[in-house]
This record gives sequence, structure tokens and C-alpha cells, in this order.
Amino acid sequence: MTGLRGCGFVLVVAAMVLPWASRAADAPLSDQAKAFAALPDWSGVWMGTGTLFERPGNPNTDRMLRDNPPYKPAWEAAYSKFLGDVVRPGKYLDPLTVGYPTGMLRTMAPARGIQFVVRPEMVWVIHERPDLRYIYTDGRPFPPKDELWPTFEGYSIGHWEDDTLVVETISMMGGVPLDRTGLILSDQAKATERIRKIDARTITDEITIEDPVAFTRPWTITRRYTKRNEQYPRVESVSSLENQRNPVVGGTTQILLADDLADVNSPYTDDLRPFALPKMPAP
Repeated sequence: MTGLRGCGFVLVVAAMVLPWASRAADAPLSDQAKAFAALPDWSGVWMGTGTLFERPGNPNTDRMLRDNPPYKPAWEAAYSKFLGDVVRPGKYLDPLTVGYPTGMLRTMAPARGIQFVVRPEMVWVIHERPDLRYIYTDGRPFPPKDELWPTFEGYSIGHWEDDTLVVETISMMGGVPLDRTGLILSDQAKATERIRKIDARTITDEITIEDPVAFTRPWTITRRYTKRNEQYPRVESVSSLENQRNPVVGGTTQILLADDLADVNSPYTDDLRPFALPKMPAP
């Protein structure tokens, strides 16, 4: 009898639970669940191939290589002079080697892997420095101009077009090298990206750069990332300085204004600047 009573108890519980489980399985998804279900799967660790601009060769090892941005004549002259005086003689000092942040757009060309965290309201791009890029996809507009100032990472707003993330980035700090040739942009530059997963192991980022101060026309490049296959892929970390707008002096966080800089076109120190980037003409 005890066994029968036990069976009866199980049957009663099942009768109570199973209808609820059935109703739960048939219940419509919440709006939030639908938003998550619509997002692409970009999980994993992704390695960029080559350099940011994907040209043959690598300026990290071949000093005769250079980028070919559509610079205005004065900017092209300054860039060419820097290549001849600093880069090719082997005097170039990459700010990354002394702990400065990568900055946009170089943050999308890390030396090691990157990871994407995709949510309906935001996408994070995480890599090893440890820099973190925020891309807002919650429908917000850009802040008003008086609430923006150029930073290493800029301000990114995106939206989804099917499985493609379309991102606009403005307010990027000028005078930050994009690679080891000393190529730089002004703080008026704007980047538009179209990021999508084209197959199980490849993500592409088509980047169009507009710079009314430095360029004669927009410049489009395509960045490719390949998924790492090892069992425990990881994103290594190295130290990085904080955004130089807010240095800590005497234990107190300071606000660094443009008038405080010896050269407002560059975030770097006087001793580093001549070996890290060309001195471009004032806008």
C-alpha cells in the first residue's frame, strides 16, 4: 500500500506540473527574449588577419611599406617626411609600447584576439590591452556637441540591419597613430562600419573613414577576423594608461583641457611625439 500511495503522490504531482510545463512551453516569448533571439551569434575569440589596412606586407617588419590614405597635399607631405625621417631609419616609437591606449580605429586591429558581447541595447568589443569599446544600439542619438570631446575610443552608436551591425563613430581623438607608419587622422574624422559574420569562422568589418581636415575623399577598408579553434581560447591582458584627459596628479583626478597641452593635436608627451607621429599642419 505504501508503494501505491507513493505512486499516487507522483501521479498527482505530475498532473499538477505537466499542464503548467505545457502552458509555459507554448507561452509567447517576451519582447526581451525576442530581441535576444534576433541577434547573431558572435561568440568566441576572433583574430584579425594582417594589419588594419590589409595591404600586402606588414609595416611592423618592413619599413619601406606605407599606408596610402587620400591625404590632402599638406598632410601627405608631412606624412611622407615622417616616413623618411623617423619610420624608415628605425626611430619610430609606437605609443602602445609605453602603455597608451590603441584608440579608434586601431582598437579594431589588436595584436591578439578580440571578443564581442552582443546584447539588444549594446555591443561590447573586448580585447587584450584591456581596452573596452562600447557601441550603443538602444536607439539613443549622439550627445549634443557641447557634451562631446575627443577621446581615444570616440563615441559609437549602432543599429542592426538584419544580421549586420552598422556603427557610426565620432569624437575620436586626433593625432593617434593607426599603425606603425605614423598614419593619423584629425579630431574631425568619422568612421562608419558594417560588421557582419559571413560564415561560421569569419567576421568582416567594412570601415569607411571620412575626415574633412585630412582627406580629399572617404577611404574604405575591410577588416577580417577568423575564429580561434583551440579548446580554451583567451584574450591576454597587458597594462594600459587611462584616457589622458583625466590624469591622476597627487592622488587627485584632474581634468586636462586643450589649453593645458603643448600641442593640442596630440595626446602624447613632448619627448615621445617626434618619434610617434608626423606634425601635421594646423586646421
